[in-house]
This record gives sequence, structure tokens and C-alpha cells, in this order.
Amino acid sequence: MRALLRMALRPRLPVRHGSRYCIGVEERMKKKKNERRVGEERRWNVPRTPAVGLDLGDEFSVVTMYSPLGEISERFNFSMDDEGYSLFSSKIPKDARIGYEACTMAYPVDRKLRSMGYSDITVAHPKELALIVRSKKKNDKADSEKIARLLFMDMLPESHLLTREEQIVRDLLIQRVKLGVEIRRTKNSVISYLKREGVFTTLPKTDDNFSVTRREAIDALRFGDDRDLVLRTMMEKIGFYEARCAPLEERVRALVKENEDVRLLMTIPGVDYYLASLLSSYIRDVNRFPSFDNLASFFGIIPQSGDSANVKRRGRMSKDGPSIARWALGIMTDTVMRRNAHLHAYYAHEKERTGSGKYAHVLTMKKLLRMVYHILKTREHWRWEDEALTKRKLANLERGGVGIA
Repeated sequence: MRALLRMALRPRLPVRHGSRYCIGVEERMKKKKNERRVGEERRWNVPRTPAVGLDLGDEFSVVTMYSPLGEISERFNFSMDDEGYSLFSSKIPKDARIGYEACTMAYPVDRKLRSMGYSDITVAHPKELALIVRSKKKNDKADSEKIARLLFMDMLPESHLLTREEQIVRDLLIQRVKLGVEIRRTKNSVISYLKREGVFTTLPKTDDNFSVTRREAIDALRFGDDRDLVLRTMMEKIGFYEARCAPLEERVRALVKENEDVRLLMTIPGVDYYLASLLSSYIRDVNRFPSFDNLASFFGIIPQSGDSANVKRRGRMSKDGPSIARWALGIMTDTVMRRNAHLHAYYAHEKERTGSGKYAHVLTMKKLLRMVYHILKTREHWRWEDEALTKRKLANLERGGVGIA
């Protein structure tokens, strides 16, 4: 014990920096550190290319780059112009993996970076990304670092960007949907206005509230004051929107005429080229969905879950996917149910079982989507296809006539 105390209390001579003893210690420490780093690389299979995270903005963006060893090697801002992209190109190697969140600037940035020679680009799903990196600290610098770190660890939730052709078709279809919404809203306003003024019941009785006969009767109405101007403005608004629909439909018809997925969906009675095009524009390549459950999740028609231990809880429809795609699937379900006894029987059974028409409608949407998935996956026609009707629909599509469902 006394010997140990003497050794502990023995004065130590100071070691000068640069002495042979100090240099040897530094070299051994550096050697062990390098060996440890090499072992970590082998163990974790660290990628050999840097990971770059971008927080995109309208005027400038923030860049954070992780080296292949997981260290921040670059962090800078660049303006969204030619000078800024030149700075980006001078600091970021062409083989780097780049990631950024899906937003308005995602498409122009993707096109610009690919034209500059960058090919490994990942666009992050904004909602899933927010769940992963939820934090009280939020700024451009922190966001770019989080994206780079997730990309480095291969944990960045991916979102898909449309090609230029797919984007054009989608935009045309969405504009047509929005026009239809405005037309329906304005027509409802006209009906409410006529009912309020007590003249709606005097119009001719027809199945369509805006048939040719009824339109002529509405145009012939005269109040003798400023109400004539109000009614004429609403009717002209309907005519303006309807006139804008024809060019959109004609262009969509020309673009999807040779689309095989659209032709397959048109074998379903109740589905015309427009509804088939709208649904197909969101599904795109069905093979990007490993299973039907992935497709149902994309459409947002799966229930929310809150499981804990042995307790399973299922909530409302998640509605995570694009709302227009879900709306189109709902319209498709309604039209197909009117023509298909099997699907209508399924809806009736589920309504009686659950006691809810809304829930039964969601389950029917899911069943129909499963059939659509099978059609696109196997390239088979609808099981209850009306071949004569399909031929008429395809012939009408070729010659550019009015859509037949």
C-alpha cells in the first residue's frame, strides 16, 4: 500500500510539446482513431458519396452537406439564379446524394439540378418528414441539416415527382375538375335565387335542372328591375365556365388516347375517358405500389390506427392522399354501383352490417380500388365488362366525341 502511495505522489516531469514521448502518444492516438473509423465504416457500410440537404426558398436556399464519414463538411446559402447555381456546382460534387422537401420550388430545382449533371435526387414527403423531425427549433439551417442527416442514414421519406408530360396532363385534368366545381356551385346559386324569388316552380318540369328547355325559360324571365342583371350575370357565368371545359376535354382526350391504363379502366361500365384519365394520372405506374395496401394508403382510404399492447383502435379514414384522387374514386364508386349489381350488393351488405352508409361507401371504394389495382397489375379487362359498350367508348375516344360512360 505504501508503495502504491509513493508512486501516486511521485512528481511527474512536464512533457514538452513536440518531444519524442509526446509525438509518439499523438501518433498512437491518431492511429487508433483511424482504425476505429475504418471499423465503423465497415460495420455500418457508410456510403462513399456525401449527402446534401437543401431547404428551398423562393429567393435563396440553405445547403448542408454531410461527408461520407457523417461529418458536416459544407454549409452555405445560394441564390436561386444562375450565379447561385454556379456556386452550388463548385462546392457540391456531381455524385452527391441530394434531398429536399416537396414544395412549389421542387420541380424547377429538380429540372435545374438534373441539367447540371446531378442524378441522385430524393424529394422528401412533407407530412412524413414533419413527423420524423418534429422539433421546437425550426429554421432554414436546422431544416437543411435534418434533411441531410436523414438522407445520410437512408431514412428520408420519399415522394415522387411527375415528369413534364404527366404534369401537363394532371394540370389539365385538375383545371377541368375546378371548372366543374365552379359550374355546380353557380348552378346551385341560380336555383336558390329563383326559389327565393318564388319563380322556380313556374319553370318547365324536366329531369335536368339546366336542360335546354329550362335554360330558355330562365333566360326569358323578366323581373323589371336589377334582379334581371343579377340573374343574367349568373347565367353568363355558367356559360363562360362551360365554354372553357370543351378545349380542356379535347386536349386531355388527345393526350390519353394511346394510354393503355386509361383504355383498361374504360372497360368498367360507368367509367368514361375523363374519369379513367383522372384516376390513372394519380396511380401512374401501378408497379410502384408493392401491394394493394400501399395503394389504399396513398389514396388515404385506410382507417387511422391507435394500437397499444393488446388493444386495437381504428378511427376515421386517414385522408392522407391527394383529395382530388379520393374524390374521383368516390365518383367512380357511385357510377359503377349503379351499373354493377355485385358492387351494389356489397354496399348494401356493409351498410346493413355497420349501420352506416358513409362507412359502407368507404368500404366499397376500397373494394373497387382493389379491383382497379388487379386490372392494372394483371392487364386484364373488368370481370363484368360490356364489350359492346367498351367498343363504343373507345371509338368515341378515337373520333373525339362526347364521353360515354
